[in-house]
Amino acid sequence: MQIRPHHILCIGNFEGKGYSKEFTENMSRVISALESGEPFTLTAAADDICKACPYNTEGVCKDIEKVSRYDKAAKALLELEYGREYKYGDTAEKVKARVYSQNKLNEICGDCEWAEICTGKN
Repeated sequence: MQIRPHHILCIGNFEGKGYSKEFTENMSRVISALESGEPFTLTAAADDICKACPYNTEGVCKDIEKVSRYDKAAKALLELEYGREYKYGDTAEKVKARVYSQNKLNEICGDCEWAEICTGKN
């Protein structure tokens, strides 16, 4: 499985809302697999979540500049490496310690259209 750095933040706050029915169903499947212990490889490209997103056109996000900024910030703060394999449980612990406990979420992705879902949850 392939996952972008900023999607590690999205996974923990997902509540069944999304761009389309296909997107939310796919996101639920990805989350279930990750929470069951399936490893993922960190990628800078469209990932397993992106594949059902209507903003994904032939593997490129229509908001590529914004998501690339989110990825860069999340990757740095969580000290992750592209191409390396991780377990979601380990990265989720880093998110709690380095993002939520230090109130860094707004710095990473505060202009995301879904930010209000994440605000105040952690």
